[in-house]
Amino acid sequence: MSIASTKTAAGPDFISALIDDQQSLTAVERFSALHETGKIAPDGPAQERYYRDLLPASPPSPEEQFAFEVDLDKCSGCKACVVACHTMNGLEEEESWRRVGTVTIGVPSSEATIPNSAVPQALAETAPILPMIQHVTTACHHCEDPGCLNGCPVRAYEKDPATGIVRHLDDQCIGCKYCTMMCPYEVPQYSDRLGIVRKCDMCHQRLSVGEAPACVQSCPNEAIAIRTVPRIQEPVQGDRIAPGAPVSTITKPTTRYVGREMNAATSVPQDAGVDEVAESHWPLAVMLVATQVSVGMIAVERIFSAVLYLAGGSVDASVVRWNSTLALVIGIVGLNLASLHLGQPLRAWRVFLGLRTSWLSREAVVLGKYVGLLSVAVSLLWMPMFADWVPEAVTNLIPARAGSVTLALAIPVGLTGLYCSAMIYIATRRQLWRFSRTLIRFIGTTVISGMAFAAAVYAAGGNTTVAFLIALSATMFLAAKLLFEHRILVQREPEADDEDEFARFDARSKTLVRKDLWRLVQARSGTAVIGGLVLAIGGLVALFAGTTGCALIAVGAVLVSAGELGERLLYFTSVVYDRMPGTFR
Repeated sequence: MSIASTKTAAGPDFISALIDDQQSLTAVERFSALHETGKIAPDGPAQERYYRDLLPASPPSPEEQFAFEVDLDKCSGCKACVVACHTMNGLEEEESWRRVGTVTIGVPSSEATIPNSAVPQALAETAPILPMIQHVTTACHHCEDPGCLNGCPVRAYEKDPATGIVRHLDDQCIGCKYCTMMCPYEVPQYSDRLGIVRKCDMCHQRLSVGEAPACVQSCPNEAIAIRTVPRIQEPVQGDRIAPGAPVSTITKPTTRYVGREMNAATSVPQDAGVDEVAESHWPLAVMLVATQVSVGMIAVERIFSAVLYLAGGSVDASVVRWNSTLALVIGIVGLNLASLHLGQPLRAWRVFLGLRTSWLSREAVVLGKYVGLLSVAVSLLWMPMFADWVPEAVTNLIPARAGSVTLALAIPVGLTGLYCSAMIYIATRRQLWRFSRTLIRFIGTTVISGMAFAAAVYAAGGNTTVAFLIALSATMFLAAKLLFEHRILVQREPEADDEDEFARFDARSKTLVRKDLWRLVQARSGTAVIGGLVLAIGGLVALFAGTTGCALIAVGAVLVSAGELGERLLYFTSVVYDRMPGTFR
């Protein structure tokens, strides 16, 4: 039978149908042809008619920038914006760039809509407050003075000069998480899988082609819009964009909430007073204590050497060498352990890029210079011990006191590095990390632990009287620091006045400590007390039995420093601060 005989009145045969199908254009080719003729979305995206009114009619002027505008009267808390943002950006399961919080707003019942037949007017005027619930959707506020950008040590943030959108550059990020501290609104989110931080960028790719961001396009009530706002805005002192939120003067957020008034005296976030233990940042805690011990040891040794010199005595050169070497080892170990805090440690070489604005960059560079100077000093101090292996031409070029001078120069550099360390946290503007609190705790660790280890070295070198004086002084400073910590972390105080910001945060932190961090407090205090006693006893014993006293002082120094590490973990975990309204956590 021929192929032609298979044709029927119903149509062509199978082979002919395939041949005819091959002559037609593919879907891609059809789309390309239509696009060239301008018949596909000639006036913009296909869905534009649904959100045209939610986008600005024109790009921002040089004095303006894009900003989110949220109509509180329309937000129902459905979280469609959260789902859309999560799906569009491919976020982790626990990662969220947009959140929905809840605010309880109390209104007098006389102002509420109450049928006259149901409630007598006299009762309505004296009835208790009736609450209302207001949902608040929030994402990055694309601040005028963004803390994340200012604090980033590798310049992984940029504020678009045309739109004002604050973008995160994923390929630049080293995962130090400092931006999560600098942002008062908890916007940047760290991804454990990727080892970097990510955040909302207002779907800038969509906006660039006239399409609405995912959250704007997905809201069924059109509660979220993109508007243009003036770039230069000076918030009123104490002004907040939402109840419970941080004061707007910190970063000058641009998000606007319109509609129902949230900032009334009766407005309270649902999660008000609910504080959680913050991240411990243990590699940073170890680094801070180690670098402070290192600088403290050098400073204590130089001070006591100067005192002995002025008194007509001298310090054995071996004490200087071993003290400096131990300080160098402790400093290097601390700085290297800090890299465990980074999600992308191989990119850490970029840390100098943020020197102009970031205290983290300054800390890394200055402490690096300190370790470099200390390394040179230690090499020079040990050089006479290896004179037989060093060419005479080299030794003749190096002055005899070069090691001591270099060691002295390392002290101001190290102290500058410690100041930068303190400013990293002071710059976050968190009340519990304010200048006075942070500096006292950091300087206290430097003095106490530096003295403790220096006392052990002096005892080992045979200077038992100096070792006793240093150990006794360290114990007294430790007692004073423990009393200070008890006052700020544990001691109960009268009910805090809402107008007293310091007292209010102190009260919240103490509640958190008693509820969730009490064991850490006990461990810190117990280790410090035992270490202080062993240190003092060791100093006394060293006067009569040098070797035994030296061993006791060394054990005491280790225990005291372990206690200081516990204090530094409390410094991080007990911090509380204002945040955008949330839900019960």
